[in-house]
Amino acid sequence: MEKRILTIITAFVLSLFVYSESHSLTKIINVSDFSFTPQNESANIGDTIKWVWVSGFHTTTSTTIPAGAGSWDALITPSSLMFIYVPQVSGTYNYVCTPHAAMGMTGTLVISSATGIEELTGTAETFSLNQNYPNPFNPATQIRFSIPAAGRVDLSVYDLSGRKVAELVNSVKTRGEYVVDFNASGLSSGVYFYRLSAGNFSEVKKMTLLK
Repeated sequence: MEKRILTIITAFVLSLFVYSESHSLTKIINVSDFSFTPQNESANIGDTIKWVWVSGFHTTTSTTIPAGAGSWDALITPSSLMFIYVPQVSGTYNYVCTPHAAMGMTGTLVISSATGIEELTGTAETFSLNQNYPNPFNPATQIRFSIPAAGRVDLSVYDLSGRKVAELVNSVKTRGEYVVDFNASGLSSGVYFYRLSAGNFSEVKKMTLLK
C-alpha cells in the first residue's frame, strides 16, 4: 500500500514538472564580435534567457531593468561559454557588453506576464481576428481569433514604432476558435497593435492601454 502511494505521488510530481517544462521556453542570444543576436528579444516570465559565446571576449551586463528584477553581470568568453537568466518580473530589460557598449553592443529584453490561451470551439469556417475586450484596458484584456484549418499561428503585439513587445502565440493550433489573455502590466500607457498571422491570412488591429 505504501509503495503504491509513493508511486502515485512520484507520478504526480513528475507530471507537474513536465507541465511546467512544456509551458516555458528557452531563448538563445548569440554573443559575437560585436553584437548580440538577436539584439531585441521578447519572452514571458519564467522563460530561460541564455547568452551563448560565439567569439570574442564580452560581458552581458544589465543596465536598466524593471523594479524588483534581479540585475546581472556575467562574462561571455571562451572560458565562460554561457550565462542563463530567468526573468521573474515583466517589463523592459536593457543590457550591454561593458567593454564594447560604445560600439553599440547593446540588447533589449521585453518580458511579458505568462499568457493563457483557451480553445472555445473545435470548429471555425473562416480566419478571423476580433477586437480585444475590454478596450481600452488596464492592464489585462482578451483577444479572440479563429482558424479554419490546423497550422502555425503567430499572434504578437507591437508598439507604435513597430517593435514587438509581446509574443502571445507562436505554435501550431488545430482548427477552432481561441481566446488569449494578455496582461500588459510591464508596458506603459499608449496605443499598441496586435497582428494575427496564420497560413496566408494576416490581420492587424489596434488597442489602447490606459493606466
